[in-house]
Amino acid sequence: MMQHQTSFLRLASLWALALLAGCGAQQLTPANALPAAPMAYDAKGGAYAYTCQSETSKVDCLVFQGTKLVRTLTKGLKKPLGVAAGKDGLFYVADGSAKDIFVYSAGGAKLVSTLSDGTNAPVDVAVYNDEVVASNKTSLTFFAKGATKPTLTLKDKTAVQGSGAAFDSAGNCYWSFTTKSGASVDEFKGCKGKAVNLKIAPGTPYGIAFDGNGNLYYTSYNGSDRSIYACSGVKSCAATFTTLTFVDPQYLNFSSNFADIWVDDPGSYGCYCNGLYGIDVKTGKEVATILSDMSFFDPPTGVAAGPGPL
Repeated sequence: MMQHQTSFLRLASLWALALLAGCGAQQLTPANALPAAPMAYDAKGGAYAYTCQSETSKVDCLVFQGTKLVRTLTKGLKKPLGVAAGKDGLFYVADGSAKDIFVYSAGGAKLVSTLSDGTNAPVDVAVYNDEVVASNKTSLTFFAKGATKPTLTLKDKTAVQGSGAAFDSAGNCYWSFTTKSGASVDEFKGCKGKAVNLKIAPGTPYGIAFDGNGNLYYTSYNGSDRSIYACSGVKSCAATFTTLTFVDPQYLNFSSNFADIWVDDPGSYGCYCNGLYGIDVKTGKEVATILSDMSFFDPPTGVAAGPGPL
């Protein structure tokens, strides 16, 4: 994933910390860590939670069952970013440097397919009935079922940097991206044709996902708008899960039955909140909190629960 503006803040913080290391800076203690919520999303232990890391020292993808890390993928990965999971359990990784989308069997046990994104550097990926879309710098590429190269390339001339990709339950494609003046979300009916700008507000849309009723959810990362928003369809959007606090929410995806929504938060130095969060959509309560094997220096990029809903 080509990180948004907070990446520059993160790099500045890393530089500052390096200076402090020689000046007797105190190390924060795990007393600041967030408590782990009970695991209610997966009573039988069969589902997975996925993320990747690619910012500093680690280049890998992590596979969790419950809060337990069960697999670390490294082979062939160069800059793994956004992730997705299909309803069949397959796990998808957008790799910006490899310029490919890697498709793994459930739990990441085996690489089963590689989709070439041409000259594009994908930052996010979404799947619907074996169709795939990838968000790139200035385009959204669509892969028909069985295709290993883009079937269509969808564009918006106002796009400066692509961020999220999504399908709704009718199979339409959506793309979020930054512009010179802010952020936008486009709809492509049937994943083809001309972009329809949805004029999503408030906030600055980044990660995007749809529930089973065609309602758009998105993360916002700018200033006081750092939250998750829910819309009625693609209108009347408002902050949701308002009892929860996010530092830097990025991508989000629904679980298989749309009951839970997952978000990754790279956090900030010292908050011990760099992790993955599963949230019950009806109650707004955390049902899963995964903080292990991630840090401010190696934050999560993307999140998905497998199997996915579409």
